[in-house]
Amino acid sequence: MKTNPTWVLTLASGKIFLRDRAALFWTFFLPVLIMVIFGVLNFGSFGSVSLGLVDEAGTDASRGLAQGLASINAIKLTQSASLGSERQALLDGDRQIVLVLPPGFGATRAPSDVKVLYNEGRPEQVQVGLTIIREALNRMTLQAAGVQPLFTLSTESVTSREFNYIDFLVPGVVAMSIMQLGLFSVAFGFVQLRQRGILRRLWATPVRPRSFLFAQVVTRLVVSVLQSLLLIGIAVLFFDVHIVGNILGILVLAVLGGAVFLTMGFAIAGRAKNENVAAPIANIVALPMMFLSGVFFGRDAMPEALKTITSYLPLTYLADGMRAISTQGATLWSQWPAVLGLGVWLVVSFVVATRLFKWE
Repeated sequence: MKTNPTWVLTLASGKIFLRDRAALFWTFFLPVLIMVIFGVLNFGSFGSVSLGLVDEAGTDASRGLAQGLASINAIKLTQSASLGSERQALLDGDRQIVLVLPPGFGATRAPSDVKVLYNEGRPEQVQVGLTIIREALNRMTLQAAGVQPLFTLSTESVTSREFNYIDFLVPGVVAMSIMQLGLFSVAFGFVQLRQRGILRRLWATPVRPRSFLFAQVVTRLVVSVLQSLLLIGIAVLFFDVHIVGNILGILVLAVLGGAVFLTMGFAIAGRAKNENVAAPIANIVALPMMFLSGVFFGRDAMPEALKTITSYLPLTYLADGMRAISTQGATLWSQWPAVLGLGVWLVVSFVVATRLFKWE
């Protein structure tokens, strides 16, 4: 092993990376800082109330209530005929509250048991939603004839534990860090090596170019895994984040996502003549994905057309796959669309990189 050039280059590449203070800062400290800031400020506590409505009555009163709720700006109403699908939406985090109107709602003067299912992980939205629902029912009661209340309200939690914004944030930050490592470290690092003539000198040595490239790729993939473990470990220890799924599945996605962004970095390094060109190209690729791939906030508020387009971005596949495993306990095999999407991006990026990358 000591005389194998590929192994020697891999160890040397790792030592060079660990001795680069700037690389260590951007790779490890900055993602932790971002996660801490967003986790402490808890930006996810703001926004409208996502309310699902299951109308089992189909009466004039139930339709009137639905129209009234839909007209309220603080309510994002989704009507469904299936209680099971709305329960699943609660478990997936797509709803904060589900309102179930029973058969005969408002058709008789007898009290109707209106059920509300809610997500404990969003207490602010739940309280706002319950207040709005109670007010709407009280108004309907006052408008109806009789003194006795027509409706009663019962609540039921369908979540096994509390999910907070930090649970949503951590997989996104891990995915973003992997993207930055692959794009910027390769783009800037190889442009510098080419400018200083180091890559050209390799041709005069017995070292094969593929051994050098293998060492660089392996080093960065190992760093991606370490980076993911560090961020998840800090989140679990200091923010009480719960990783429901298998951590190994998250690491497999980290390696696959890291390979995708590494090949993109090689493509940028091949296209850019110097660092001044590499920086804007890398940012043009990274910044849109950072804000449109659901790293910090969900993509539900996006226009439908933009939401559809951004669902095919590599960072979206990586963040959604990690988030499904982390928060929902999904298996790696159940996230085959994310794996397939990253695989397609890997092939496309590899073809582009092989055409653009230059040693001199």
